[in-house]
Amino acid sequence: MGRRTRTSNAAYAAISPFADTLRAIAYRLIHEAQAHGMTALEVVDSSGRDRWGIQPRISELVTDKAVVDSGRTRTNPSGKPAIVWVLPEFGPDGGEGVE
Repeated sequence: MGRRTRTSNAAYAAISPFADTLRAIAYRLIHEAQAHGMTALEVVDSSGRDRWGIQPRISELVTDKAVVDSGRTRTNPSGKPAIVWVLPEFGPDGGEGVE
């Protein structure tokens, strides 16, 4: 996992018991969005959870290939483009190459 600092170790220890639940919430929301997908901030807003708890869980879902980049973006409230995450079957490859 790489080298961690004392503070990152503490943060990991604090979130670890909740990470599976937060990951499941993020997955469920993206699943329910179907082909429309969701940006990370949309998942945060819909979940009612803290951004710092949810956003890393989305990164974990991406690493696990449970969600993929749709190839689309939507504008965040900051005005910047944000990736729209979808399940692999709604991604550009239509789920090909995903185990």
